[in-house]
Amino acid sequence: MSSLLSGMSDFYHAVRLDLSQPARHLADSLGRHDPFRLLVIWEDRVRVREQLQRMADQYPERLTDIGLTKAQVRAETSKAFWER
Repeated sequence: MSSLLSGMSDFYHAVRLDLSQPARHLADSLGRHDPFRLLVIWEDRVRVREQLQRMADQYPERLTDIGLTKAQVRAETSKAFWER
């Protein structure tokens, strides 16, 4: 039960952080009280991680060009959509 509560607490904290400090490129296009703000932020995060995984699978040599290791890509792409 404690791990469930801890997970819920992590999720709640992530939601609060996304609402108060969204990514800069999204903050400009969304109003502070836009009801779809979280959905847009989370969809963007999922899209970026999918693109990163595709690049790692298809063009692994490009990871060094952008300064990432395979371990860093694995760590980023394994995160849940609400995790920064």
